[in-house]
Amino acid sequence: MNAVEALEEAAQDWAALVAQTDAEAMDSPSGCGDWSNRELIDHVIGGGHRYAMLFAGSSAADTAVTRGNDYVADDAVAQFWRYESMMREAMDAADLDATVDHRAGPCPGSELLAMRVMEMVLHSQDLCVGLGVPWEPSDAVVEFVLADAASPIERIRAFGAFGPALVPVSQQPVDRLLAFTGRRAGD
Repeated sequence: MNAVEALEEAAQDWAALVAQTDAEAMDSPSGCGDWSNRELIDHVIGGGHRYAMLFAGSSAADTAVTRGNDYVADDAVAQFWRYESMMREAMDAADLDATVDHRAGPCPGSELLAMRVMEMVLHSQDLCVGLGVPWEPSDAVVEFVLADAASPIERIRAFGAFGPALVPVSQQPVDRLLAFTGRRAGD
C-alpha cells in the first residue's frame, strides 16, 4: 500500500466513524486521555487544516493559533472532508522531500503525510473506544503506519505524545502498532 492509498483508506475509515457519532456521543469520553469524542474529532479535523498549512510552508508557530478553532461546527463529517481536501490540495502542490516545520520537529513532507495517516488510524481507535464499537483497520494500512510512520512515532514519543513501546500481545498488525505506540486494545 502506498502513502496515498493509506491516506484514502484512513480518511474513509475516520469519516465513517465520525458519521456514527451522534449528538449524545459527542460529549462522551473518547479513548484519548481526557478528551471527549467531540474534542477528539475537532483535533483530527483541525489536523487537516494544520497539515495543509505546513505543506504550504507555514511554521509550527503559525499553526498553533488554529488549536482553539471549532472545527466540528454543525456537520463534523462535512467539516472533516473540507479540511482533508484542503490538506490534499496543499500536499499535491508540495515537494514531499522538502522540510516542513512540525511542532514535534522538522521533517520531510513525506513523513508529514505518514503522520497524517498515523493520526487518523490511531485516533480511529480512540473514537472506537469512545463509541464502544470495534476498531478494525485493515492490516495493509496498519502495516503502512508501522513501516512509514515509525520514525515520526519515535520523534513524537520524544515530544511526549506516546508512552514507551510495549511488548505486543500478539504478532497481529494492530497489536504490534498499539504496542509500538505504548497502547493496548481498549486503552
